[in-house]
Amino acid sequence: MAASKPQKGIAMMLYMPSELNDLLTASAKRSGRAKTTEALFRLEDHLKLYDSLASPGQRFTAEDNGKD
Repeated sequence: MAASKPQKGIAMMLYMPSELNDLLTASAKRSGRAKTTEALFRLEDHLKLYDSLASPGQRFTAEDNGKD
């Protein structure tokens, strides 16, 4: 079986408040994943669920898109 070709991507540096870092660290520990993997999973999930972010705490789901 041939090895799969790695996906292309980018590296990104991110600065976050210590409170957010603590939440991410706790989430990674609960899931058993590395913190970077946890952050990637959560970012991907959020971006797929929500089309837009008006402000922290106000989200518009993909289902809401196009509604009056």
